[in-house]
Order: sequence, then C-alpha cells, then structure tokens
Amino acid sequence: MEIRRAAGALCLAILAFSCSGDLNTVVKAPNPVTASTALVADRGSVVFSDNFKDSAAGWNTQTYADLTASFTKSGYEVVARRFVDHEIGVPYAIPKDQLSVLVEATESTSSPVGSGLGTGCMRGLKDPTVHYDFVVQVGGTWEVAKHDLLAGAATQHNVLKKGTSPKAPGATSIVVELMCATLSDGVTTRLVAFVNGTQVADITDPVTSLPRFGWLGSLTVRGEDSGPTTVTATHFEERDLTL
Repeated sequence: MEIRRAAGALCLAILAFSCSGDLNTVVKAPNPVTASTALVADRGSVVFSDNFKDSAAGWNTQTYADLTASFTKSGYEVVARRFVDHEIGVPYAIPKDQLSVLVEATESTSSPVGSGLGTGCMRGLKDPTVHYDFVVQVGGTWEVAKHDLLAGAATQHNVLKKGTSPKAPGATSIVVELMCATLSDGVTTRLVAFVNGTQVADITDPVTSLPRFGWLGSLTVRGEDSGPTTVTATHFEERDLTL
C-alpha cells in the first residue's frame, strides 16, 4: 500500500481565526493526553470545522490520474482509484502535538471491497515525515496504517492494527475519528480510533526521530485497483486534545 498527499490551500497561523473560530474564544488551561488518560469521542476543543458549503474554503479540487475532488450539492466528493491511501490536506495548518481528526461521510454502494474512508495525521509541514491513517473499509473492516517516509525507516508502509468495524461505509453516513496524541517523551504517539463514537483501537507507536512540529490532519480515501470509489464528506473537524 502506498500513500499520496493532495494538498489544499493552507490556512496559516495568521489566518487561523477567520478559518476556524472567533477572537472571543475562552483560553483553557492545557490538559494533555497521557498514556493512561481515558479518551472518548469528541474530546478537546474544536480548532477547525467545515460542512463543505463553500467551494472557496481551500480544499483541493484538482484532478489527478487516480483522484478527483470537487464540491457538489451533497458535499465534498472524492473519486479515488488504485490501492493507495489518498490523503487530502486540510485547509488549516497550525500543527498540534495532540490532534483529533473527524469526518462524516458516505461511500458509493458500487465501491470495491477494501476501499474506504477515514482521516489521518501528518507530522509537520512537509514530507518526508510520518503519517498515520485510520480507514474504515467497504466490507466492514478497519485499519490503522503507518506510512513512515523518514530516512532509514525499516518499513515505509505498515498496518499497525486492524479489526471489524461496528458500521461499514455505504449510502448511510458514518463518523470516523482518529486521535494522534504525542506523549510528553516526544517519541511515543498514542493512536485512538472511533467509528460512530465507538472506540475500536487504542495503541501506541514510538518513532525515535519524530519531527518536532506537531500533527496536521487529512481526509483519507483509500482506493482499490479493482475499481473506483466515491466518498462524499459532509462534515469535517479537528480538535486540539490538550484543551
């Protein structure tokens, strides 16, 4: 399995308020996730949210050989091909050491088994770096995948954990959430995944050379070689897990 990232127009720190909130937000005391923190879906403070009503919001709408993305009346529509985790960058670029990334979306009923939808985290602002993706697949399974593009990585693409999902993607929307929380050692990242609010994974993964910049989120669509899949996202949000 490979990875490809399609970036959008980034909302940088100087534009953060216009992209994600207002200037009257109450400042909260940090409460970072630890190895033993009990985590539930929707933890943290929302730093970015989009219901895909504005085609000028900064999401990628370019056409590639194996990926097209566009705005429709139904939402943000992504058509993907090939067995690749297609990561679409979020138009919000303030890295967070502990980030939650959530999408609500449907997937075409004609999609091949193994294709799927989800979210991901990318460490820092550019490759080569470490990516994690949580994908819920047609057929009713899920995977937490690691794509380590750093120099010297023993394995670039690896499935860290997989299982059976409480809900498969299809014509009825599902909510998929991945939390990427780097712990205080700066090496270990706790990965917690939810489907429709039900926790399905809680694992840790150490990377000794993990870049210092925090996590950026992505919308992830997994393609399959046997045919195209169409994912339509209707809601997307990111949360700072320390607040």
